[in-house]
Amino acid sequence: MDDQGLRILGAMNAISPMSFVSPIEVNELVKLNKMDLGDRLMLMKKSGHVDVVTRDFVSSMTLPNFIAKIKLTDLGRRALKEKG
Repeated sequence: MDDQGLRILGAMNAISPMSFVSPIEVNELVKLNKMDLGDRLMLMKKSGHVDVVTRDFVSSMTLPNFIAKIKLTDLGRRALKEKG
């Protein structure tokens, strides 16, 4: 997990360590390009660090790649503790 990934996990944890959160709210903290954030979240989903909920359409509350909600997994929380 690189520093940018840890910043994303940290932002998710700051908003809500146990619940699904809006990727738009997370991006307000990490300030990435929305496509880059979406790509990173999909990679983090594949590695098991986050859960992702997608929608069938893009709205102001979703990322361009249809990601609507994200949540830290136990592995994501553990990565934060190990690096923190």
